[in-house]
Amino acid sequence: MKLTGNTIFITGGGSGIGRALAEALHQRGNKVIISGRRKANLAATIEANPGMDSIELDIADPASIRRVSAELISRYPKLNVLINNAGIMQVDDVAGYVDDELISSTITTNLIGPIRLYRLPYRAPEEAGISRGVECLLCSGLRTDGDGSGVLLD
Repeated sequence: MKLTGNTIFITGGGSGIGRALAEALHQRGNKVIISGRRKANLAATIEANPGMDSIELDIADPASIRRVSAELISRYPKLNVLINNAGIMQVDDVAGYVDDELISSTITTNLIGPIRLYRLPYRAPEEAGISRGVECLLCSGLRTDGDGSGVLLD
């Protein structure tokens, strides 16, 4: 991937590794659009980085993904890079019973949501009149909570 002149959409871009990546790519002259669930984090990030945009997205919600995909295609026809950085990794007691809700939440957020969002590269070029595809990248940007008891990304 070339590091300048791109239009880049980064999930989980309001905090942690996603924010650092968004800021680094923004400083290189790219148009960067970040997303996440936490409005306050998104607002703080774009306030600190004039020219960066944000879109609220819950990667686990199919309706949210459809809405954001349509908005990206409409507002950013030159979109050419998608970086999926959003993810969760909640603490599970391996000695206890299987927590089906925790497993389902983790798989939906970390696997099914990105698969749904990755359909964007196949729709965006045709709908926006772009003759090239969108590069898709996957980050494994997890961070621990302060005491190391859990891992959570936007």
